[in-house]
Amino acid sequence: MISIIIPWKNRPELGQTLIDNLPAFAHMPELELLVVNMGGDQQQLLTLLDTEHCQHLTIKVVHILTTFFNKSFALNWGIHHAAHDTIFVLDADVVLSHTALNELYHQVSDTHFANLESVAESLPQNSSNFYQQCQTRTVLTLPIGTQQPIEVLVNQSSLSNDLRAAPGLLMAKKQHLLAIEGFDSKMTYWGWEDLDLVVRLKAKLNLTQTLTGNATHLTHDDSTRNLGNLNRTQSDHKNFTYCLEKYASAQFLGSLYKDTCNQFEQYVSVHQHR
Repeated sequence: MISIIIPWKNRPELGQTLIDNLPAFAHMPELELLVVNMGGDQQQLLTLLDTEHCQHLTIKVVHILTTFFNKSFALNWGIHHAAHDTIFVLDADVVLSHTALNELYHQVSDTHFANLESVAESLPQNSSNFYQQCQTRTVLTLPIGTQQPIEVLVNQSSLSNDLRAAPGLLMAKKQHLLAIEGFDSKMTYWGWEDLDLVVRLKAKLNLTQTLTGNATHLTHDDSTRNLGNLNRTQSDHKNFTYCLEKYASAQFLGSLYKDTCNQFEQYVSVHQHR
């Protein structure tokens, strides 16, 4: 039914995240978890997964033997090894509402993909109800696609940023992700790999995006993000500029087949966790 892909590198909160997501997982009769460890400590990951709470889950572990982390590269290997025909991308620090997976699944079809509608912070700022209800909304209109300009919801958030859109928490048919060749690993560090996927699903396949369901993000600072020597604004802008250049040249394919080709197989091991 659903393969859930979680990219990971030394994020200890994964163990608690899996436990807290068990009620959401329980709503789906057939579910596979793929944890893609790119550059992380293998023993730490296995310890996090080796709890009695997760014993009944079907967990596939993909180890990519590198020292660096590239989220798109990791997700492409997850898609490559996914057993089910529907795929959901989940972060190691996101707890879904009990009904979120079920809501998303019933929106995905041959013509639609779905994103979570909103994510709240686990440690919200102290702000009034007025500020929580005030919303900022950024929509990017791109003159691309086969029919009409593509509109992409870049961000929608409360003024305190404690409630926002979730473009990276996406569910789609595996066949659609393969048709656009997954994520683009030429984007390094942080930002835009998720929005780029949304753009290409719309522009290349004319799919419709649906927003439904909600989740909670386990609040953390930027020290856990993959930013290199950049800050979030610099990293995001770098990837955004790269994407605009692609779209202007009508390039709407990712790097999945390049990332999962034979030359990289020697650095990847896959096993079924107990």
